[in-house]
Amino acid sequence: MSASDSGRVAVVTGGASGIGLATARRLNEDGHTVVIIDRSEQAHEVAAELSLTRPTKAFVGDLGSAADIERLTAEVSATFGGADILVNNAGIHPKRPDGSHYPIPEISLEQWNLVMAINVTAPFLLSQWAMEYMKERKWGRIVNLSSRAGRMYSDVSGAQYAASKAAIIGFTRNLAGECGPYNVTANTVAPGRIKTPLSDVSGLGSSQNLHEVFASKVPLRRVGNASELGSVISFLTSEDASFVTGAVIDVNGGIFG
Repeated sequence: MSASDSGRVAVVTGGASGIGLATARRLNEDGHTVVIIDRSEQAHEVAAELSLTRPTKAFVGDLGSAADIERLTAEVSATFGGADILVNNAGIHPKRPDGSHYPIPEISLEQWNLVMAINVTAPFLLSQWAMEYMKERKWGRIVNLSSRAGRMYSDVSGAQYAASKAAIIGFTRNLAGECGPYNVTANTVAPGRIKTPLSDVSGLGSSQNLHEVFASKVPLRRVGNASELGSVISFLTSEDASFVTGAVIDVNGGIFG
């Protein structure tokens, strides 16, 4: 299987739901052959849906496992040769049953290591893999998902999650510096609260939805939609963004404090 003449091969992790799904759909609309990597078998259903428009394929695996990442990248390389576009979207944010975050004293080393494995190590390993193919072709786009929590203190985010998202920003800037001479860009998107299945929970000790609580603090007086993130990522992976690299694009409705 190969990309269409007008499109490129775009790999999206966590593409079965939320921001990843919106991104996969948008890149499909942009004319790219989309490759979805996700731990959920639902990825195959999404791929079947998008394949009605243009070739799409799903690979299922655990991004918390370096061995699984090696298997997944080998399968993608065998099928497509590599990735022209890589969107490292998959991530986890452990929460208590009521939706509140774990305070620092309650974060176990096991939980810390798991968050770092999926949120930081997986994008690192996938970027290592992708950049070699991109450098050979003298073209590539890497977009890593950070968070508002990686830019400033957020009282709804745990320290393990915030630390992982801050790490992504530093990693991406180094990635941009090393990839730049090969016409490969690397950028970070830092969302604020976006309405997705993962974030649609109640918390703060009440039945009020966190979206409603957060929206009152945002200048635009609402939370974001996954499709709005997909649009920004679409731009960063396009020719229109050819001189944008090492940047952090905040998509948060104007809330910076």
